[in-house]
Amino acid sequence: MKLLLTGVTGQLGTAVAGLAPRRGVRVVPLVRPARPGQVPFERAFPSLAADRVTGDVRQPLWGLEEAALDELADSVDAVVNLAGDTNWAGSGRDLYAVNVLGARNGHDLTRELQRRSGRRIVYAYASSIFVAGGTLGRIAEAPLAPDRHRTAYEHSKWLAERELERRHTPGEPDVLIARIAALLGDSATGATRRRNSLYLLAERWDELPGRVLPAMRGAKVDVLPRDVAAGTLLDAVAGLHRGGPRPEPVFAHVSAGERAPGIRGLLEVARALSPVTFGKWLRVVPASAEQVLWLSAHAERVLPLSQAWRNSLTGLRYIGLDRVMERGRLAELVDGPLPEPSTEKLARLLFDIPEPPRPLAPADSGLSRFLA
Repeated sequence: MKLLLTGVTGQLGTAVAGLAPRRGVRVVPLVRPARPGQVPFERAFPSLAADRVTGDVRQPLWGLEEAALDELADSVDAVVNLAGDTNWAGSGRDLYAVNVLGARNGHDLTRELQRRSGRRIVYAYASSIFVAGGTLGRIAEAPLAPDRHRTAYEHSKWLAERELERRHTPGEPDVLIARIAALLGDSATGATRRRNSLYLLAERWDELPGRVLPAMRGAKVDVLPRDVAAGTLLDAVAGLHRGGPRPEPVFAHVSAGERAPGIRGLLEVARALSPVTFGKWLRVVPASAEQVLWLSAHAERVLPLSQAWRNSLTGLRYIGLDRVMERGRLAELVDGPLPEPSTEKLARLLFDIPEPPRPLAPADSGLSRFLA
């Protein structure tokens, strides 16, 4: 399988690009023109430089030239859009340009490539499980209703989903709307491209006012190591491509779903792994969904908080709500087990707790003299 991939320099994109060769998948990265002071793409990603094409998701057909369109039409099997503006404090205009127009332009591009080639080409768009906003309980892999609790970022992703639903008609390219969980570092190395609000909150654990963390009683922390999410996404794209034409976009939650640990359990495991780091215990206080959502967005109204702290507290909505992302549609697409990261692994990644050193057998100096 061959993919046209955007967002290759991001948290998920780098993981997809790194994993793809091991899955027999070839990647054609779409990158924006180089900007002054930016590390050249060929230096940052030498293995991908030869296959790259230049474009911009904000432009019609992603700004690709005719020659590039013809070449891509003859070779790619899927267009995977991982480009996104994830700035929680970003302007509505910037969020709309990248997240909504980028999604629409990607669909138009896939349609054009399919028209030119006469072959079936699928389109995958990376949304977020947080388009759920303030919805609780079991979250279906289906279109979601308007929700007043969405942040500007979450709202832009929801608008993108609505746009792709609206534009899909029979005979159009099949569409996968992959709602991605919050991402942590690589499961083997811990390496991360970006420290999201959940990381920022973990870094300020000791500074929480009153050492109190508000959360619903059944609150879960639905996060995945980025390489695990990348592998699952590749499997889902391959599954969509293998299947027959779909009458409507397919929603799938690339997440831990029902296997996500509770916030209390995650903290208890972290404390057991590193009692010195967590010497001062944090108290999880039962709170309603309204309270958690309000604090994550408006805590500065009652507390003197810096911008860094306000960004950190956005992470409360990552960990404080009682809901489960359903994964039935994902299971239909993925040929293999669904993600099930261990609570210990997630605690180590989130709180930067190193793996224990491997024990070494002591030298047997007492018996070595008898060996000839």
